[in-house]
Amino acid sequence: MSVSEKLLKNYKGIIDKAAKHPLAKEICDGTLSDRCLYVYLSQDLLFFQSALRFSCRATSLSPDESLLRRAKQIGFFANDENDYFQTCLELVGADLNTKERERYTTTRLPVTDKFIKYMETILNNEKSYSKFVAFGYASELVYLLWPKYFEKRAGIHWKYQRWIDLHQGQQFEDWCQFLACEIDKCDYEEICNVFKDVIQLEYDFFEACYHC
Repeated sequence: MSVSEKLLKNYKGIIDKAAKHPLAKEICDGTLSDRCLYVYLSQDLLFFQSALRFSCRATSLSPDESLLRRAKQIGFFANDENDYFQTCLELVGADLNTKERERYTTTRLPVTDKFIKYMETILNNEKSYSKFVAFGYASELVYLLWPKYFEKRAGIHWKYQRWIDLHQGQQFEDWCQFLACEIDKCDYEEICNVFKDVIQLEYDFFEACYHC
């Protein structure tokens, strides 16, 4: 059994719990409220900005055969995904007052802060490429799975559909497959706790944004 297969088997419960979260379901249904979507995206954008630095560091540590693939993905993050954040937040935040908008775009929720600090601990203290791979694989895995768990609903608003599209399709699946292959080169015992922690943090993040 490969390392990635072992992770999927051993942590299936929390993986399913995160990937099947009501927030994910309502995005796929096209029913998540604008306020909840605003909170979720604004907090995710705070995370995204730190994650871009994390990705650059992971790229610098990557073996030669992985370097170009990682560099290309950084370009995707900086263009397609970042453009969506800016456009969608402007739309779904229209009915929120200025104080609310500023609160969620500038202040981390406790779980967002915890998630970012966990990532920064790896960023600032780890020299092991494997830990970076485990963090990235766990983060992307949840987003790869949740659109697959729910029925695709035609005709939903672009504010939901574009987010789904960013995490579906060949480009994203190829990226996740690359990360799975990188994971399979790692030692299971070295990375399993990071993988488990990140899956749990993803679930906690969904929970906090959904009930905010």
